[in-house]
Amino acid sequence: MQFNYRATARFMHRQFVRFAWTSTQQKWTTAFILAGVALASIMMPGLGIAVFGTAFAGWWLAVLVMTVFFGLVGNRVGVGREHAKLLRQRQTDGRRD
Repeated sequence: MQFNYRATARFMHRQFVRFAWTSTQQKWTTAFILAGVALASIMMPGLGIAVFGTAFAGWWLAVLVMTVFFGLVGNRVGVGREHAKLLRQRQTDGRRD
């Protein structure tokens, strides 16, 4: 049986755009989550965080915390930008009357 990877990739791309890249808020949240994961991965010490005894488990806890934090910050930025856009649109609509 042959798998159609191209069709699966298109489907996954459509689902990603639908759930993570449609509105301004989703774009900023997704971008900040990806930035948080990238920053946490770059800042990773050579052997992880050995303070917890098991370095691997401790490191991924730090990555999770950074990802959630960056996601919340990105969400707040996205909400603020959408709110500002709505205010500008409301002001523009008010001038036309």
